[in-house]
Amino acid sequence: MQTPVRSSFLSSKIKKHIALKIGDFYFFENFVLVEYAKETIISMRALHEIKTKGLGQFANNPFGLIVNKIHPFNTVPTDAMQLEKEIPNLVATAVVSEDLTKTVNFDLENHFFKQINRRLFSSLEEAEAWINEKVEAKKNSYTK
Repeated sequence: MQTPVRSSFLSSKIKKHIALKIGDFYFFENFVLVEYAKETIISMRALHEIKTKGLGQFANNPFGLIVNKIHPFNTVPTDAMQLEKEIPNLVATAVVSEDLTKTVNFDLENHFFKQINRRLFSSLEEAEAWINEKVEAKKNSYTK
């Protein structure tokens, strides 16, 4: 079973936690980690509440998203274009699953994402390192 963030090495780095019906959102310096609720359908409509309650901490600064797939959930892949438009400072998304065979929708979803860099990982450690690298690179590109 996938390790929940509260039981991982990241637990001491959590800055803020918001629990919603669609899942738990954990805020870190450079990224948001989400653990969606079991059998949830993730759409822009479902994400409206977290956009208004939590993403303000990043303002216009680049940030990443780690999806810790501890439960099965479904997405509306065609909402990808709307996500990129409404949250342009989201630069990278990492999906973490110990069983990569349960991520069959990942390839389908990638066809709809044009700007956000996305990648699959089997551990939170790898995902965190990659997300931080992508976010820091984007921040550094602003200062050049």
